[in-house]
Amino acid sequence: MAQFCTRCGKPLSPEGRFCAACGAAVANATSASPMQPASSTPPQQVPQFTPVIAAAPPDAVTSIATSATSSTSDAWTTVAAPAAPEASPAQSTPFAPVDMATTPAASPSSPDQGWADVAPVNIPTPAPSTNAPASEQQTAFSPVSFSAAAAPPPPASNQQWSPPAPPASSASQQWSQPASAASNQQWSQPTPPASSASQQWSQPAPAASNQQWSQTPTNAFPSSPPFSGAGQPRQRSVLPKLIGIAVVLILLVGVVVVGGVVYVGYKVQQKARAVTHDLSGLANNNDLKDLTKDAPTDAKGAFEKLKGLMGAISGKMASADGIPVLSRSDSVTPCSASSFPVQDNARIPFKPGTIFTTAWGVKYGDVEARNFIDSIDDSTVSTTSATQEYKNDNGRMSRALTISNQNCTTDYQSADSYITVNASDMPRLMHDMTRYRLSDETFRAIKSSGRTDLNYVDIWNLGNGVKLTREGGMLTRVEPHDLKYPMIVNDQRVELPVIHLKGDFTVVGKDPRPANLRPTKSGGEIFVLDDPADPLVLNWRLKDPLFHNGNFRVEIVKINFPVAKPENVLEKQLTKEKRAVTYGIYFDFNRDTLKPESDPVLKEIAQAMTNNPDWKLTVEGNTDNIGGDNYNLDLSRRRAAAVKQALVSQYNIAADRLLTGGFGASHPVATNDTLEGRARNRRVELVRQ
Repeated sequence: MAQFCTRCGKPLSPEGRFCAACGAAVANATSASPMQPASSTPPQQVPQFTPVIAAAPPDAVTSIATSATSSTSDAWTTVAAPAAPEASPAQSTPFAPVDMATTPAASPSSPDQGWADVAPVNIPTPAPSTNAPASEQQTAFSPVSFSAAAAPPPPASNQQWSPPAPPASSASQQWSQPASAASNQQWSQPTPPASSASQQWSQPAPAASNQQWSQTPTNAFPSSPPFSGAGQPRQRSVLPKLIGIAVVLILLVGVVVVGGVVYVGYKVQQKARAVTHDLSGLANNNDLKDLTKDAPTDAKGAFEKLKGLMGAISGKMASADGIPVLSRSDSVTPCSASSFPVQDNARIPFKPGTIFTTAWGVKYGDVEARNFIDSIDDSTVSTTSATQEYKNDNGRMSRALTISNQNCTTDYQSADSYITVNASDMPRLMHDMTRYRLSDETFRAIKSSGRTDLNYVDIWNLGNGVKLTREGGMLTRVEPHDLKYPMIVNDQRVELPVIHLKGDFTVVGKDPRPANLRPTKSGGEIFVLDDPADPLVLNWRLKDPLFHNGNFRVEIVKINFPVAKPENVLEKQLTKEKRAVTYGIYFDFNRDTLKPESDPVLKEIAQAMTNNPDWKLTVEGNTDNIGGDNYNLDLSRRRAAAVKQALVSQYNIAADRLLTGGFGASHPVATNDTLEGRARNRRVELVRQ
């Protein structure tokens, strides 16, 4: 029996599943006449495709129908759909909405029909509608949307839609159906909504009964709109606040700078007025008129004239405070005749040939000066002070100086002032003060009452001369008995009896120093040799922050004086103890260079080795602890080698009879906390092998 399509009434092929005329799915067979009215048969539900909303995956595919010219290799390409409930063979295959998010892909059921793996896509199912007549219910394809944006409007109701031809590579892109979808698989088709009844898309009739649906892959997906940040709280910028703070700071700095400039200008104006006043007074000075009276004719004369003029101006301006400026070139009043105290019974004789080695501590080490008593006559005591080169507290090198000084013998009898300073700009002869020892009258006051008034004299250097400063006070004995003071006398360690006194000192008279450098009160402390014939000041201290951070002191650390019958102490010690210690070898500050003052001891060592030709000696160097251990160790070794070299080159001692070694500060014989202790640790030892 012939079968006819329930939609268009055209005859159907017995093997076909779709109507060749309109493409409708084959429903239950009917033998009605092609002209049979549609109302005589219940309308069959034709498959109708619902819109597929594929929002995200860029690899999703779109199901479209191929043209009538597609070959048998073209196939339907769709997404996996859940298995529809089985229907009777006579029912058409409605298309059910596909939920690609939950439906897994299945294996293909035939070579020509296969399932293609695609990204899950949720396909909403519109509500069914039956408003359109059955004769107009065609297979309506809803457009596929791949983004959240609205789909483009479908064509007009009378516009026929034809699927685009697939690309060449679409042959391999097939629609596959699940294994459970047999020939009787049903696709449920919802009735289109009323609004879409007039907007139907029709497909052309397939060329053959075995024509299959194919897919044109789509690779272009609209991107999601960028996030606009609407509704988010807007952060306020801190830049205006920072700019405001910066402006305030700039204004404050400007006020400070302007105020400083005004103040400096005021001080400069005051200084200029003072200088103008001084110069106006100097213009009428007769000494300056004499200097400027004769013009020099050569460069040397001009230089000397200019030097004299600047010195005169500086001296006159410096004398504005009423304190005289003293210099080496000043004429001095000679000392009056007077005898010096007899030294025959003195423990440490103060006589020509006596050498006092003084030391004072600075930041970079102890500085030593050799002070020689050159001569003593019936009016004057002449001495020479030789100070080595050293690095001062400011880190600058102070050059070595040798300065001659003179004091009157009458001052050693009755003066109440004491001085320790040496300077090349100060006068050679200084009146009313003593050096190295106190006056006889001052010492008698100490012995009788346990106290005495004393002034300490220092200088304020002006470059072209000096001004004297004085601080004075009452010194009082601290202990009622003598103390034992360690000392090196004639290269031997001894202890001397001393009197210990302390007191407070204040400025006496006018002070040429600036106000910020004038001490208000200083602590004075001295250790005096308890010997009426020669009351030597072995240690003078002035404790004030302005003087070496409160640690200013001048100490005698070694004393050498001539004896009637000198004894070779080194040879005696080497013979008896096989070890001798000498403090009479002198080196430059922090160097291994021997000083000329070392010659007497070097000569004594050479004489001992000459007297004992079978002796072999080891020369050992030792230092104090000022400086690093490695530096001191190397310095001690170099100094020992310098002693050996001097004995070999100057005194013809065979080099193989001398060995050298150094121990740095590792073998101290006294504390390194005091000047005298460090002086005893700086030594050379000789060991007989």
